[in-house]
Amino acid sequence: MALVGKPNVGKSTLVNHLVGRKVAITSSKPQTTRQRMLGVVHGQDYQAVLVDTPGMMNPKTRLHRSMINSATQEAKSADVVMCLVECTHMPTSEDEKVIDFAITLAKDGRPVWLVMTKNDRRKEGVEQACSARFPGADKTFCISAQTGGGIKGLLEALMVSLPEGPPYFPPDQVSEQNDKLWMAEIIREKVLLATRQEIPHSVAVTVEELREGKSGPDSLYGRAVLYVERQSQKGIMIGKGGALLKKIGAQSRKELEKAWGKSLYLDLWVKVKEDWRERDDWLRYLGYR
Repeated sequence: MALVGKPNVGKSTLVNHLVGRKVAITSSKPQTTRQRMLGVVHGQDYQAVLVDTPGMMNPKTRLHRSMINSATQEAKSADVVMCLVECTHMPTSEDEKVIDFAITLAKDGRPVWLVMTKNDRRKEGVEQACSARFPGADKTFCISAQTGGGIKGLLEALMVSLPEGPPYFPPDQVSEQNDKLWMAEIIREKVLLATRQEIPHSVAVTVEELREGKSGPDSLYGRAVLYVERQSQKGIMIGKGGALLKKIGAQSRKELEKAWGKSLYLDLWVKVKEDWRERDDWLRYLGYR
């Protein structure tokens, strides 16, 4: 099941809620999800694979175009598509484009559900407006991933809609991410939380090394590089006396140590790669192509 919608509509939050643990990073900033992430929901006699896709938006860079292409391709190949819009305001031009895409999928015979999110902060008349805009939706839900409202009905419908077949993942696996990818995503999440304006969108993270630490099997050593597009951005990322980079490292290390149950020595570096968001070779290197 693929989840599509504009940036910050709540796709990653919903995936995390349904899976029962954090498998996708979240923030209040657009473009938090840059590439598809899988979350696996396990239940008695069923397994659902949720595909969290990048937010659909007006593309301004090659990275944006790659992200939108990823979202559309995942939706076209899914068994069911969730089209997410917010209950907090009337549909925007971004919502309209997502709904138009969902209507196209529905006309092609793809089951599409209209899922209205953030129901705990809903605005009068929004549900009716969204339903009227997309009358061809296979199913319609109004939910809040924060409070859990409406989630039970959504999950029950999901179980009924699953095609029969063998499980794709073992019962203890909730994501396809390896440790290096998850470490890079957690670091980027902390960058998103700690920076403003253009900086968070200009940062990419790669983990160049992750291995057993000097203290033995209960310790890890990790080295990651944070790429920015300008020399001025490098200074901001590091901060006065290295303060901001240390903050990002400390927050990342705390979350990763809790998840892995091991101590982690995290070595962070900041490097400049000019205009990496417009370079096909670097988009491929960073996993966005």
